[in-house]
Amino acid sequence: MRFEDVSYRYKGESSMAVAGFSMELKQGSVVALLGPNGSGKSTVLGMGAGWLRASSGSVQQDGSVAFLPQTERLAFAFTCVEYVSFGRAPHLPYLALPSRDDEERSLGALAAVGMENRARRRITALSGGELQLVRIARALVQEASYVLLDEPSDMLDPAHVATIGTTIRRLADSGVGVLLSTHDLGFAIDTADEAVLMREGTILATGRVAEALECAALGELYGTPFRMASIPTPARQN
Repeated sequence: MRFEDVSYRYKGESSMAVAGFSMELKQGSVVALLGPNGSGKSTVLGMGAGWLRASSGSVQQDGSVAFLPQTERLAFAFTCVEYVSFGRAPHLPYLALPSRDDEERSLGALAAVGMENRARRRITALSGGELQLVRIARALVQEASYVLLDEPSDMLDPAHVATIGTTIRRLADSGVGVLLSTHDLGFAIDTADEAVLMREGTILATGRVAEALECAALGELYGTPFRMASIPTPARQN
C-alpha cells in the first residue's frame, strides 16, 4: 500500500486535515501512526481503507483491505459470532449467507483475541473493551492483505493489549501489512516495526520504531518534555 503526496480537506474546512503525506506499507510489516489528537491519523487510515477519497495525490494497494474504525454505531443486538461473521462478506456471493466454514473462521478469530467464551453473547451486553476485541476479530476474519486499525488498544486492559499485540505480530509474520494508530507508546514500541510521527496533518519523522520514539522527537511531536521511565509491561506471547 502506497500513499503518494496525499492531501485531504474535510468539507467546509479551510485547512487541510492531511497535507503531502507519503509512505509505503509493505506486506509483512507493522507501521504505527503516532501524534496528538487531530493530527490526521484517522484521516490517513480512512483514505487507506477507501472510506475517504484523497483531495490530491493517490493511494494504491495491491490487495484487499480490512479496516477497524475508531468508533461505530451498533444498530442491532447481534451475537458476537454473528457480528464477526459480517467480516466474511467479501468472500461470499451476492446476498449469500455465511456458511458453516465462515462461522468456524469467525469463532477462530474470536479465539485469537480471547473472546471465544463470549461467542453467543449479544454485543449490546459487552463492556467497551470486550466490544473492541470483537471488532478486531471482525477485521481479522476478513483475511485481507492489509489491515488498518484505528487505536486497536483503546479501552483494553494490559493482558488484552498484549493479546492484540501478539495477534498483530502473527498477522505480519503471515505476510499481512498492518497500519495502526495509537496513543500507547509502549504498545507501539512492542508491536510495530516502524513509526510515522504526525503533527497538524504532516509527517514530522519516520523510522524504526525504537529510534523514532526517543524523548527529543516525542517532545517535538506532542509539545511537552518526555523522560525515560521503566514501567511494568505484559509480556507478548511468541
